[in-house]
Amino acid sequence: MAFLGLFGNYDKPGPGVDKDEPKKAAPVRFFEILWRKLSKLVQLNLTFMIPFIVVIALMVGVFLLPIPHFLYATSFFGVLDLYILYAATLPLILLSPFTCGLAYVTRNFAREEHAFVWSDFWDAVKNNWKPALLNGVIVYLAYVILSFSIFFYSTRVSDNWMFMIPLAVCCILSILMLFAQYYIPVMIVTFDLKLRHIYRNAFIFSIMGLLRNLMITAILAGLFIAFLFCPAAFAVITLLLVIIFLCAFISYLTSFATYSLLDTYLIQPFYKKEAEAKDAEIRVAKDGDTFNFDSDELDDDDDDKPQYVYVNGRLIDRKIMEQESLFSDKTDTSDHLQ
Repeated sequence: MAFLGLFGNYDKPGPGVDKDEPKKAAPVRFFEILWRKLSKLVQLNLTFMIPFIVVIALMVGVFLLPIPHFLYATSFFGVLDLYILYAATLPLILLSPFTCGLAYVTRNFAREEHAFVWSDFWDAVKNNWKPALLNGVIVYLAYVILSFSIFFYSTRVSDNWMFMIPLAVCCILSILMLFAQYYIPVMIVTFDLKLRHIYRNAFIFSIMGLLRNLMITAILAGLFIAFLFCPAAFAVITLLLVIIFLCAFISYLTSFATYSLLDTYLIQPFYKKEAEAKDAEIRVAKDGDTFNFDSDELDDDDDDKPQYVYVNGRLIDRKIMEQESLFSDKTDTSDHLQ
């Protein structure tokens, strides 16, 4: 028997879930899917390790460059090496497109749909690398500006309590930015939206989904503390967990916790609007008024149709689909969309 299905026929879809089966509670479904997709998550994590190891190697190379390090003394955080904090972490930007590969596969797992781990991962990276890379640049800049601001203001608070106000603002913005990142990779691979619209929605969800965001953060903080204070005797086990499971698990956790919110407030309203539009067309046809419109009036009816169409797990602009004749051929749809 292949270990966790790693060397088995993992391209064959599983039996799936009965659509008429009553939906179980979220915690129950979380662990059921986690157990059922465990081997797939291991495969996904090992796939992600390819770019992850390359980026870590680049970080080590930047760290070893013969460049003087700049030290910054703070009253709360001690003496900080800004070169390590900001220069050595710069290659992490290159890892951002691959988080979309993680998000695409784990999103499918979260909504109990099949995904081909290897091919779907790389397809998601290829199709979404531009907005994902731009998101990585934005996250890095936010990290540099907000973290240094926190270091600066926390040091000045002892001299003037008024510095507590910008310090609090920077801390709140950092938390909201962190919460928004739980949603952005999933939204990039799910919706055909500009990045600024994705950011706007992500910040809205960072507040709307406050409880689940705090839950995700608490779990991630617990994992970080556990690894940080792990006894040296278990260092090998910790490293193995990172290599074979941790990154995919974090992506699955965030996808499972956030997708239901995206489905409730973005996807289901689309379905409702589309159903209402179809009902309106049926009522017009039954009334016999279909042939009473001029051709110009019929063209104007397109404005009443939903702007976005949900196809193959992604909201796509209707006009783009009509231009590419995607409505008439489902086979072509699989070639153009994720």
